[in-house]
Amino acid sequence: MTHSRTPFEDASTTMPPARDAALTPATQRSVEDLSHDIRRGTYDAKPPAVLAKRVAETLIQVVATADGRATLEEIIASVRAIGGSLAVLKREHLLVGNVARRVLRVIRDEGATSERGGGGGGGESGGGGGGAATKKLKKDVIDTAHEVIEEMETVSTNIASQSSDFVTNGCVVMTMGSNASAGTGLAEAFLRDANKKRSASEGGGGFSVVVAESAPRYDGHAMAKSLAERGVRDVSLICDSAVYATMPSVKLCVLSARGVLADGSALVDSGAYNIALAAKAHSVPVLMLAGSYAISPKTQKEAGFDRVYGFGSPSTALGYGERGADPDAVVINPSFEFVPAELISVFVTDHGAHCPGFINVLLSEMYSPLDSALLGV
Repeated sequence: MTHSRTPFEDASTTMPPARDAALTPATQRSVEDLSHDIRRGTYDAKPPAVLAKRVAETLIQVVATADGRATLEEIIASVRAIGGSLAVLKREHLLVGNVARRVLRVIRDEGATSERGGGGGGGESGGGGGGAATKKLKKDVIDTAHEVIEEMETVSTNIASQSSDFVTNGCVVMTMGSNASAGTGLAEAFLRDANKKRSASEGGGGFSVVVAESAPRYDGHAMAKSLAERGVRDVSLICDSAVYATMPSVKLCVLSARGVLADGSALVDSGAYNIALAAKAHSVPVLMLAGSYAISPKTQKEAGFDRVYGFGSPSTALGYGERGADPDAVVINPSFEFVPAELISVFVTDHGAHCPGFINVLLSEMYSPLDSALLGV
């Protein structure tokens, strides 16, 4: 059986970020530790907000330890270089590049504010305001960036709080297990919040949840168990092949996205496309849950973007040396896939609910056009 290397593990992803002479030793260690954890897959099964916070904190450290006489351009260049090198380590983690772009937007906005206020030293041209202006710029950037981190920490809560707008008493909701550990996924938090609100209103009525098992990892088993243990009374588990047959009785599909692209399509765990297709055939609305840090200015049409498609271990689909298996078999076990915009009814984010066509507006609010490309990613 052949265990193939994932397509995004090229030379640029297997080496640590280049050592930056402008970084302090402590900051360099922080960057290297983060890159090591990303490559090892430490965050693969954790809530996306955990990785987003770690990336933001590391980039804030880059800003905080920058030379006291660094210009705005030099600070931006340093953050772009570190953010870009982290973003290519595992391209399916789109949020790494997105968080870097968000921090860069904060730096640019604070730099522009400093220029309008006559700070001078933080200007793009590296004017003569000296160390005092740079120190003030760094303080303002750090304060604003910490507000962004606080926003990231409440993503799941803010998305879940909108559940009552979509989930009604008596409806049947279909979802699927996610790669996040049980109890931490966006879809699970959304449904638990809906159950809490519906159980406390209108005479204690509730709704039913159908969970696709998400083979071959079978994350749906853990999710169904977690929902039942947390008070959702009617939870059913089905195999992935039964999704289409079950869809006629379903009123709403709730999925979560690993990434949202500029064209309104979503990067999802394998199995979500199957649900979205069946929902389209039966005119069932599809809610796609995504934190704002998952929204990316990238599109599938860009060169090299096919490397985002990751492959899981073949052993989860076919055990090594399993009886009856051809020893020369090549096992392809895709971990991710894309759901096109036409199969998505609404994106539910921490900034509210939006149709796929509104994603470009959100992009313009969060990122600078100058930072669309980070080291070509």
